[in-house]
Amino acid sequence: MRTMMRRAAITAALVLSLGTAAACGDDEPAGEGAGGAGGGAFPVTVTHKLGTATIESEPKRIVALGEIDQDVLLALGVTPVGMAELTGVQDDGLAPWNAPKITGARPKLLKAGEAGHNLEEVAALRPDLILAAGDFYIDKEYEKLSKLAPTVAYETGPAEDAWQQITLQVAKAIGRPDDGRELVGKVDGQIAQVKEKHPELKGRTFAFTSVFPNGNIAVMKSREDTSAKLLGQFGMELPESLERLPGDGFAAELSMEKISVLDVDVLISHHNDDPATKKRIEESKLFADLAVVERGSYVPVSLQEFWPLRTPTPLSVPHLIEQVVPKIAAAAAKAESA
Repeated sequence: MRTMMRRAAITAALVLSLGTAAACGDDEPAGEGAGGAGGGAFPVTVTHKLGTATIESEPKRIVALGEIDQDVLLALGVTPVGMAELTGVQDDGLAPWNAPKITGARPKLLKAGEAGHNLEEVAALRPDLILAAGDFYIDKEYEKLSKLAPTVAYETGPAEDAWQQITLQVAKAIGRPDDGRELVGKVDGQIAQVKEKHPELKGRTFAFTSVFPNGNIAVMKSREDTSAKLLGQFGMELPESLERLPGDGFAAELSMEKISVLDVDVLISHHNDDPATKKRIEESKLFADLAVVERGSYVPVSLQEFWPLRTPTPLSVPHLIEQVVPKIAAAAAKAESA
């Protein structure tokens, strides 16, 4: 089962999926060469869980259908001809961490419905490489996409590949493996500095949640999820009480009567950028009486803050460290002094 956390946010606000229809932005595909990878030894073969992609020569027209895939390209100075739209993060379908990295012609921004991306839109971009390791819909799309161009999917499982893993995979596919390793090392170094700068995070238990439209709360319960892995790199811990919650997915759904399990050191929660929902939850006595809330270790986050936690990338992680980690660290400090 795909991550309940992501399905919750898709249903609740139509902002955490890649969308449902044609993209905003220019109607015409980006110009020839916008996705050039810039050198490297070819051919390159990338083996993944769904098959094998052989890239015979330097790709010039790359389509990236996953948030991590496209951010890796942009971090390496490559602008794809098409990429996934981030609905709701900011008005133009981009994000504050990746928009400044786009050079040349603006990529075609692609949305996806329940059946995945519009294959005609992808085909119209005339891709010579499709990167989809982080694509939420790739299981449905792979057979058809791979007939359009060499297509790279996940190595481990849906929503399981860490951003570091996808970074190395993308860099290999465009013939720049050394640059990929350098990028991973640089961002991992920034993550390591968080532990040094914020020792108050060490050993602090966390709950990372998102609210369903019905008022129930989805809470992350798997250490294998990308967001849990990132918070773990900061020194925090997913408590066993959450890991033991029932269900086979990455998250569990809690009714308000069951939220006592969220009484951890730090509670991080997204309310779908809906003030009414946020107010209703926060005014609930069951929620307000949680010790984590009473002492001020509750961190409500906006979509711009939630997204990089939910889907870490080489570009979103530095943004998260600068904009969100200080809030989490302040909450952890209150837990430490309680």
